[in-house]
Amino acid sequence: MKEQLTPYYIAAAFDEEIYTAGIVRFHQEKMMDAAGFTSLRFKYSSKKGVLAKYQRVLQCIKIAFTIPANSIVYFHFPLHATVDALLLQCLYWRGIKTVALIIDIDGLRDQNAQLLKTELNQLNKFNYLVAHNNEMKKWLKQHLSLAKIFTIKVFDYAYAGKALNKQFTPVICFAGNVLKASFVYKLYKMEQLSLNVYGLGYAPSLNLKGGFTYKGIAPPDQLPFVIEGSFGLVWDGYNLEDCDPYLKYNNPHKLSLYLAAGMPVIVWDKSAVANWVIQNNIGFCIHSITEISGCISNLSNNNYEAMRKNAAYIGNQICNGYYFKTVLTEILQS
Repeated sequence: MKEQLTPYYIAAAFDEEIYTAGIVRFHQEKMMDAAGFTSLRFKYSSKKGVLAKYQRVLQCIKIAFTIPANSIVYFHFPLHATVDALLLQCLYWRGIKTVALIIDIDGLRDQNAQLLKTELNQLNKFNYLVAHNNEMKKWLKQHLSLAKIFTIKVFDYAYAGKALNKQFTPVICFAGNVLKASFVYKLYKMEQLSLNVYGLGYAPSLNLKGGFTYKGIAPPDQLPFVIEGSFGLVWDGYNLEDCDPYLKYNNPHKLSLYLAAGMPVIVWDKSAVANWVIQNNIGFCIHSITEISGCISNLSNNNYEAMRKNAAYIGNQICNGYYFKTVLTEILQS
C-alpha cells in the first residue's frame, strides 16, 4: 500500500494587501490552503539584522527536524530567501520529499551562467519538479538527473467573476510590466489595429498616436472583467520582430489572464505555448507582430467564435484551479 504523505508548503513573506509580485505564488498558496496543506511561514522574515537572521536559522532547524518523516514539502522556485535554501538542504539531508513549483528560472531568463549553475544545483536537491510545459521539462531533463518532472501546462488564475462574451473586432490588448516589454512603445506603428495596454511602468507622457490607448492599472482580481479587446497578445522584449527567447520555455501569466477573461490569444510561433494554443484552438501564432493584421483579416466570424468558446472553456478551468489541482494529484499519486 502506498505511503500517505503529509503535505506542507513554504509560505511567502507577504501580506495579501501588499502582494504585488508573484501573483502565481499567491494563487497557488490559496489553493494549497484549500486542499488542506499546512503552511510553514518563517517569523521575522521582514526584519533585518543579525538577530533576525539568527532567529530565522533557529526556526529553520526546528522545522527541518520536527516535521514527520512521511512529509512532503512544496517550495516555490526560485528560492529568494537564504533560509529557504538552508531548509531545502536540511530536508535533503533528512530524506524528506520535496517539490519545486517553478515560477521562473532566473539564470535562464537573464542568461546569467553563474546564477543558472546555482539554481540547477538547488533544483537537483528536489525529488519532484513542476515545470511550466513540455519544452521546459525537456530542458530540465537535459540539465538534471535526479528529479521526477511534471508539467502544469498553464497557470491558474484565481478569478471569481464570469468572463464577458468577446466580440470579433481588430482590437488587441497587452497586459504586463512595460518596463520589461518596451516593444509596446512601437505598437502604434500598426495602423490597422486598435491597441489597449494595461500595466505598470508605462510612460503616458509619450502620447503615442494611432489606435494606441493606455488603459492604466487594475487589480489582478478585477482585470479579467475590465480588460478590453478581442485578442490578448503574449509577447515580450524590445522589438516587434523578435520576441524574448525566454518564452521558448516560460508560461507567461498574461496567457492565463487573457483566458480567464474568455479572450483568444496571439502568441509567438516559437514560444513553448504555441502548440498548446493551436491544439486547443484558442488563438493563433505569429512570427512577428507585423503579421497580426493579416492573420485577423483572414479569420471569419465563425473562426473567431470557435476560438472564443474554447478560450472561455479553458478560462473557466483556470479560474477553478483545475491545472494546479491536477498536478498536485499527480505528484501525490506518483
